[in-house]
Amino acid sequence: MKIKQAIALGLCLFSLTACGNLDKGVTNTDKGEKTESGSITTGRVDNSVYQAIMPDGQYQTSASRETVASLNSGYNQTNYENGLLRLSHETFSPDKYFFQEGQKLDYDTLKSWLGRNTDDNNQGLNPGDESQPIILQQILEHDFVKEDGKTLGGISLGFAFNSVYYNGDTAVNVSREEIMANARKSVNAVLTRMRKMEGLENVPIVVGLFEQASKENIAGGTYIYKAVSKDGGTTIDKFDKVDEEVVSLPVLNNATNAATDDGLATKFSSFRTSVQNFFPNLTGVTGTAVYVDGQLQTLSISVDSKYYAKTEITSFTQYIGKQVESVFKDVPGQIEVQILSVNEPQAFVARKAEQEDIISYIFN
Repeated sequence: MKIKQAIALGLCLFSLTACGNLDKGVTNTDKGEKTESGSITTGRVDNSVYQAIMPDGQYQTSASRETVASLNSGYNQTNYENGLLRLSHETFSPDKYFFQEGQKLDYDTLKSWLGRNTDDNNQGLNPGDESQPIILQQILEHDFVKEDGKTLGGISLGFAFNSVYYNGDTAVNVSREEIMANARKSVNAVLTRMRKMEGLENVPIVVGLFEQASKENIAGGTYIYKAVSKDGGTTIDKFDKVDEEVVSLPVLNNATNAATDDGLATKFSSFRTSVQNFFPNLTGVTGTAVYVDGQLQTLSISVDSKYYAKTEITSFTQYIGKQVESVFKDVPGQIEVQILSVNEPQAFVARKAEQEDIISYIFN
């Protein structure tokens, strides 16, 4: 096993840009370059992820960033954003498109669309009756720019719907039928409006329907349907089902799910027991597994530690790396382990999908 170790300043994100091999021989690394239009790209260390484009030499945040983090938990938010990137791969290849956070939908537009449909807001996509739950919670936009660095090639839209609506202390369940009834109307209304925007008249628009889980659900929600609008289309008549499952680990109460079916739950329990036995000064080891089309995509593990000395953290990180290598050897997906203290991240261990090398980072 090779463990690549470095002092890092922040966690590495494996969804948009990924951690790389930090030995002297760095492979599959694009340091970024100028496009034909003069825009600068972030570069990438993994050919399966998007390079972000920076038109003015600086990363452009979403025009609606104030409304983005509005889901009811971090688990839902993570699944919402990462899932839309996964769906986007099918239409916008990372080899042919650059990523840019959404620039078409601004804060005021989204605030209006996500509001209730009333006499004062005829753009609202939620029921006007205050006694009815808010169904459409959020719309997330991702833009994809062609290789010339200036031409918009298409966009992806993630529509997040509430399965539970919280109004103060009251929680109201929203059925799948209610979600889909709203989705059919809302998606077509948004497509009609966006096709009138400059540059969006004919580009492909990927649509993903995300069902937000309850606040108490630590696995978070999933995408349930998807579609693509092409050739200037303003309506979607048929959505394709998305086979996506998010599983919390350890599995409790003898539940059955994708992780129990493929043996991952057992492997996780073995990893958890081994780590806790050798390093008893831990407060918890938990995980989240993401499955798409029945195949594990990502296993994310959080280890809450009470180790603070640099030597303790270093030894612990090395041990975690060895356990990831041995216990999850035959697990196909990407493995990520965050080692956390009460106040801050301490270390990060990862193994990319279909690879053997373990990458470790110890934070200052």
